[in-house]
Amino acid sequence: MRTFYIFKINKEMAILTKDTPYNIFKNMEGIRKYKKDNVSFCYNIYDQIITPINLRSFNRRILNSYKDNVYYQKYRNIHSIYNKYKPEETKLTIKNTYLLLETNSIKPSFLKELTFDRDLFVCDFENKDYFWIEQVI
Repeated sequence: MRTFYIFKINKEMAILTKDTPYNIFKNMEGIRKYKKDNVSFCYNIYDQIITPINLRSFNRRILNSYKDNVYYQKYRNIHSIYNKYKPEETKLTIKNTYLLLETNSIKPSFLKELTFDRDLFVCDFENKDYFWIEQVI
């Protein structure tokens, strides 16, 4: 099972780091590993890199794309695909500051749908994997 954290990077930072995604990954990994005594420092860095996610817009977009899919389910801000024939078990949770994608698939279905926003940056901290969402196309 892989866990991807998907962040909406602000426009200026996205332009500056399109060719060097490693820098954003290391910053995000550093924020994730900081101790509790550095909370204000981490928050300042995070605030400079990340743009809040429009929950309503993301939920509506995904729901409209998958509403006719037999394997799709939605509960509040959680979207799920359970396809026993593919096999794919994927859960996408939309939060205010990031998306959490948990999957057993190599190519989860939701990643293709998220390419509408080119400023999304995907991190798998456990496997040291990171990429811009537009690379999925």
